[in-house]
Amino acid sequence: MKSTVTRWLLPVLVFCLLPVADSAGQGTTASMSGTVVDENENPLPGVNVVAIHQPTGTRYGVATGTNGRFQIRGMRVGGPYEVTVSFVGYQNKRREGLQLQLDETRRLDFKLVPKTAEMDEVEVIGRRSEGVIDESRTGAATNVSAEEIDELPTIGRSITDFTRLVPQAQGDGSLAGANSRYNSIKIDGATLDDAFGLGDAVPGSQAGAEPISLDAIKEFNIDISPYDVTSSGFTGGQVNAITKSGSNQFEGSFRFKGGTENFTGDDPDGVGTGEFNQAFYVGTLGGPIIEDELFFFVSAELKRESSPADTRVGANLGGENVFEEPTSTLNSIQDVLRNKYNYTPGGFAPLTQRQDNEKLLVKLDWNINDSHRLTLRNNYVNARDDSGIDRGDDNFTFSNSGYVFRSLQNSATATLNSTIADNMYNEARFVYTRIRDERDVQDAAFPEMSIAVGGERSLQAGIGRFNQANRLDQDLYEFTNNFTYELGDHSLTVGTSNKLFQFSNLFIQDFFGTYRFDSFETPAGDVVSVEQALRNGQPVPNPNIGDGAAYRYSYATEAASSQRPEAEFSALQLGGYVQDEWQATDNLRLTAGLRVDVPIIPDDPTFNPTAFEAYGANTSDVASGNPLWSPRLGFNYDRAFLSDELSTQIRGGVGIFSGDPPYVWISNQFTNTGADVNRIVADDFSAIQYTQDPDACRNSNNQATDPACEYDPDRRFVPENINENPSEQPLPETAPFCQENPNSQRCSGLLEPVQTTEINLVSDDFKYPQTFRTTLAIDQELPLGFVTTLEGIYSSSLNNVTFRDLNLEQVDESKYGRPIYDGPVSNRFTNAIQLENTSKGYQYSLTGQLQRNVRDGLGGSLSYTYSRAESVNNGSSSRAISNWTFNENKDVNDAGLGTADYEIRHRILGQLNYTINYADRFGTSFGLVYEGRSGEPFSWIYDGNANGDTGDGATANDLVYVPASESEIFLESENWDLMNAFIDGEEALDDARGSVIDRNTARTPWQHLLDFRLGQTIRTFEGQRIQFTLDVENVLNLLNDDWGRVENVSFNNVQAWGIDGYISEEDVGTEVIGRTVTQDDVGKPVVSFEEETVRENLNGEQFFVDNISSRWRLRLGVKYTF
Repeated sequence: MKSTVTRWLLPVLVFCLLPVADSAGQGTTASMSGTVVDENENPLPGVNVVAIHQPTGTRYGVATGTNGRFQIRGMRVGGPYEVTVSFVGYQNKRREGLQLQLDETRRLDFKLVPKTAEMDEVEVIGRRSEGVIDESRTGAATNVSAEEIDELPTIGRSITDFTRLVPQAQGDGSLAGANSRYNSIKIDGATLDDAFGLGDAVPGSQAGAEPISLDAIKEFNIDISPYDVTSSGFTGGQVNAITKSGSNQFEGSFRFKGGTENFTGDDPDGVGTGEFNQAFYVGTLGGPIIEDELFFFVSAELKRESSPADTRVGANLGGENVFEEPTSTLNSIQDVLRNKYNYTPGGFAPLTQRQDNEKLLVKLDWNINDSHRLTLRNNYVNARDDSGIDRGDDNFTFSNSGYVFRSLQNSATATLNSTIADNMYNEARFVYTRIRDERDVQDAAFPEMSIAVGGERSLQAGIGRFNQANRLDQDLYEFTNNFTYELGDHSLTVGTSNKLFQFSNLFIQDFFGTYRFDSFETPAGDVVSVEQALRNGQPVPNPNIGDGAAYRYSYATEAASSQRPEAEFSALQLGGYVQDEWQATDNLRLTAGLRVDVPIIPDDPTFNPTAFEAYGANTSDVASGNPLWSPRLGFNYDRAFLSDELSTQIRGGVGIFSGDPPYVWISNQFTNTGADVNRIVADDFSAIQYTQDPDACRNSNNQATDPACEYDPDRRFVPENINENPSEQPLPETAPFCQENPNSQRCSGLLEPVQTTEINLVSDDFKYPQTFRTTLAIDQELPLGFVTTLEGIYSSSLNNVTFRDLNLEQVDESKYGRPIYDGPVSNRFTNAIQLENTSKGYQYSLTGQLQRNVRDGLGGSLSYTYSRAESVNNGSSSRAISNWTFNENKDVNDAGLGTADYEIRHRILGQLNYTINYADRFGTSFGLVYEGRSGEPFSWIYDGNANGDTGDGATANDLVYVPASESEIFLESENWDLMNAFIDGEEALDDARGSVIDRNTARTPWQHLLDFRLGQTIRTFEGQRIQFTLDVENVLNLLNDDWGRVENVSFNNVQAWGIDGYISEEDVGTEVIGRTVTQDDVGKPVVSFEEETVRENLNGEQFFVDNISSRWRLRLGVKYTF
């Protein structure tokens, strides 16, 4: 891979270092523009305009052009600023107290009069509706100010606690109805996404860590439709944060915030949480190294959290969070594993899990001179999280199955802002980000064992199948540069945007093996252990735990690069753009630009000739070099219609936005070629013979050693009756051993159990996600600092994702139009999942909002948003097989449009922050956030397989056909009246009578959540102060145990009734379930409906109450600022 990277790195650097280099694409600064005229309204050219950032003494100076216009770019966010305008023969004019928001372009117009006195005219600028009424604002955007970060409630100190303040947010980080993986997060202009995409869109999320300390953030914007082409990398939304900087005054703070189980409410059944402790220790310090020239800022955060896995075990305990299985069953399973297999699975008593992390940010700002400013910043996060223990009502894991998830990240940036001349400005940035994630298994290597007990409940022991070989390394190199040239009324920007990703992903599921048992029985007699069987080359035994349902095992082939082959590949994204911002009139500003991004994958996966023969698909072909064009046009019209002091702003635009896919979807093709790793899937695992790899136990002289050498999970144990070369893989019944020994007991079960592997492919014309988006909004200033907004957004997919299994062949169609599949196209593979594009899908929203930026201590907003979102596939999983399988549908290979998982149709959002100061030394602040929203969508599906597809979970994705009458189905029990009443009682089902129900047409109940923050400040001496804080999440639940409940369904679906096949031609004339079958009945489904379904669903028991979000939680804090 290194040679490949070198081959591509040189042209990338050459491209980046052209006279016009790469664009930042996400702002870290603010701007100022305006005109200077004389007393007769004539433009004055050559006027000196100087802005001074008073905390640091940073000076910005330009001269007006021939049209009297000026533009200052690259200004520090915040203030206060002092702006002075001077010209020979005219009286100077100065404005003070100016505060600038992130990405804001503040409009300042000056009228100069002839000099009559030496005293300058001074005007103090009040806080206007900055950020809302802004000539550079065109699309939908929300600014979160420093006051809001400091005064609004947050329990987990998470960025998502503030992205929820966007009216178009749907929760869990989703923006504009899209998966959060389609968002982009920038810190100081540097990409800080989880580019690989295993977590919740940010690095460290799998370990429960935020990518940066909240105390290090100065403010941030959340953009959904920025029509500036320097913004890219998303089709959902962009979170753009900037960090704090030092100034000429030493300033710092220390904060403690925490809580225990005593600060957490009971669950809906009145059961409290187990022993719990959460604590944050945060410190900041900033100041001058050289006054007016060099400044530093440091932020450090330590998080320590312990939480209980306190699911109770025992029969007849009742209530929530109870695994209702006798403890004697768990004791028996422990004994079997310990005595027969020399494996200790651990206990089942409640346990405590830790989640710890440390964050450190260091930043230097250097005013090299009045024309050049350099910023260096490094952000470090080290996180760990105890994981792997899944305990609940239906699943229970023994304690030794746990692992520690470790995440280490480091992001360094260097940014140079340069004013080359009065009309030329440049911003250059280099970023290096390093991320290391691994799952540190805490016990000896042992297969996962899943044992069905007590009906639908299951117990797990051993190492989880996805944790047995799982590690990820990510490296990102990013160079960005924007060059802007002011030409009269035009601001021309040219740039290029380039990224280089390097990935190394170890992911081999079932590397130690996975057993599934349909029942538990106490074993008798002596049974050879799995370990001993592997050592001695004996058949892998049925462990006599119960009825063996399945066995899975993955191992490296001879063609693999190592015994643990990894997906190692690079990805480049080269981009360039040009843009014109035109001040067409004093009131109208137009922005037009064109951007192109070209993603390149320079590496090739392994070629599998068998896959090519079966599907005509080349596993070594990757989607590369397909350009993404993004033209955009935005406008802003600002005029005072109501009065001279109250502006009316009309803004909007149209354009295309391009983003990166989670690169794990690309990695799937490298991991699952079918030529590097073989997978065994067996229904009768006792039939598979294993011998050690001949090279696994050799000494330094390459001589074979004792075959009973010590078991090592890294050594390959090769199935003797399976060929390692997938391209020559014989069908199980024709395996050489069984041809020679047809009567061997080992061969008796080999007709169906084994197929080689799953393969993943990416269509060679696949394009990265793109969406067309248009917005239109009107903002109206009102008295007392209020602004009202009406805004509409419409998005339409151009290139979204869908998944198809090439190994399925349609053989029939049901009476009501559902395709029926039968058998694989090739017996050499289980599934052949191909990632493809679809242009289907859309989202739109309409928002009404009333807001007030903080003024006189009071700020807030109130909004209502109506949204619709439809998609083909939500892309919610990292594995291709899961994205294909767990997508509810009528046709698994052509899913069609359906309501997106992330659609929230109605959302009411309110926030309020108020600070009052009194008695010279005291201040009290209040912060409230209310969210009321309609429930999340879910689907009604069959219990069973309605279309003959294969794969994990294939029986949990088929949307039900809802009969209009009993004659449309064959019902296995005489309970049509109950089934009919059930359909009548469920609105989504009743609306779908006579058809296959659409995806996600049902809804969970409405949710109402209210969070509160109280802060009490005491000023001590010399400007220092101490503040005590109280944050309460879910205040409604604190007031009433039945309020503030969050009810969900698992995996966005609920089983309505079962399916047992279809009436066939062979059934015509026979009697089926008491009815004589006619020709018209062919293709009708045979279904089963349980009376229990009526009781559970009509009483709302299909919903489970979120055990965390439905409780009130309280945190106490103290902060000392100096």
